[in-house]
Amino acid sequence: MADISGGANRIELESQILCSALRLSWADEEEAGVFLSTCQLNVLFPDLLPPPRPNSETPKDLYQLLTLRCDVPQSIVVAGYFRAVRKFLRDTNPKDARDEYYQILNAGFILRKPRLRLSHDLVVARQWLIDRKFIPDDGTLERLEDAQERLEREPEPLQMVRTQPIQESLPMLIELLKYAQIIQPAEVQALSNQMSIAPEVSVIELILQAGYVTEQEMKSLQLAEYLLMQEKITMPQFAVAMYDERTQGIRMAESLQVRGWLETQSRDYDPKK
Repeated sequence: MADISGGANRIELESQILCSALRLSWADEEEAGVFLSTCQLNVLFPDLLPPPRPNSETPKDLYQLLTLRCDVPQSIVVAGYFRAVRKFLRDTNPKDARDEYYQILNAGFILRKPRLRLSHDLVVARQWLIDRKFIPDDGTLERLEDAQERLEREPEPLQMVRTQPIQESLPMLIELLKYAQIIQPAEVQALSNQMSIAPEVSVIELILQAGYVTEQEMKSLQLAEYLLMQEKITMPQFAVAMYDERTQGIRMAESLQVRGWLETQSRDYDPKK
């Protein structure tokens, strides 16, 4: 993670501020604050707030399951999780209540991971706003009265939120992630929005921070970018070799060579150069 004290990463700083604002507003039941923070976070991370599924179950508030306030710091989340597990094991035999035990384990896993916790918060906060009739039942991030006025003025399909249009020309690394099906349109939109908001942050850093790939996989992507520019491999060959690396643990370069698609001397490439 980037060193925020060095002033290098506005995305990380903004996300921390907005996450804190969302959770504080939610804890204090301030609808306007929850709505504004959710909208702003959805611009930064549209991949973390998928559209509601028709006829799906109402999302569960995992904080209630662990008897925690939603605005507690990460360290308190971890402590609350272990406390809930100990209490359950002390009072109940897991064999007699497997579902309840798995729910606690799942809650701990999600809330202990910052990105999963944020995704949970956004989904549950959106449902909270729906239940309070602050936004439409379809989950559109628009005040209910504003949405009604817009529909009366100009009927059109509802969107989750108005965001920056995806750039026509994306960095090659993002194109490679798309082609290998590592990221989907929502993730592309997230990266596009983040690049617009903080152009000083490199696309490599944004991809790694989002956890779309590991550092080792990023080096393979950089190698693929170089090889494609040199016309030494094709996009389909890259996709197959990248799939090998992500599913079988075979480095992309090695897969290209074993399959006869890349000459051995291409190993000399150094992505740092």
